[in-house]
Amino acid sequence: MITRENIRGSGTKKRIVEAALGLFVAQGISATTTREIADRAGIAEGTIYRHFESKDALANEMFLDGFVPFSNFLAQLDGREGTLVDKVEMATAQFYRLFDADPTLWMYIMTFQTGEQSKVPKGTPTPFSVLRDLLETATRSGELRDFDPDLGVQILLGIIEHPAEGVAYGELSGPLTPRLPEVIGAIRRVLST
Repeated sequence: MITRENIRGSGTKKRIVEAALGLFVAQGISATTTREIADRAGIAEGTIYRHFESKDALANEMFLDGFVPFSNFLAQLDGREGTLVDKVEMATAQFYRLFDADPTLWMYIMTFQTGEQSKVPKGTPTPFSVLRDLLETATRSGELRDFDPDLGVQILLGIIEHPAEGVAYGELSGPLTPRLPEVIGAIRRVLST
């Protein structure tokens, strides 16, 4: 797994990751060649294979390095005190902080986890699975009216993630964190109707 310590210890590995990230977001994993990654990183193509087994292994490690800490945060939400909206706000605030710190990485993570190349380890909490569980729990407890959890998750994810896409595509100015109150207000309105 790519860790900050591994990257710090290897300037070459860091250059490979940074080059691949930009290319993967701009043109997709399958359309990106190892030659392009090497050229952008300023290394010989074979050097990539000293650090990664394959382009797919590089793509997967990059995803896991960014996603797993967020997944671990999400996994802890159910045990925290607060209402459904409080927990959704915690998750959204964390996502926006991470996105604001590295929008390119998070655009990659958002597309990787849902694409055909996705290799999210089984049982790994995802925004979908955590929000679905939170909605089901809130419905069972009476906090939330009878609500289709699958549709509800899609609505919530749209409200939460689309501003990030807007920033990434230049349709909305960032950072996202100051916009959190507006987003949570929209979520409150959806959940209260």
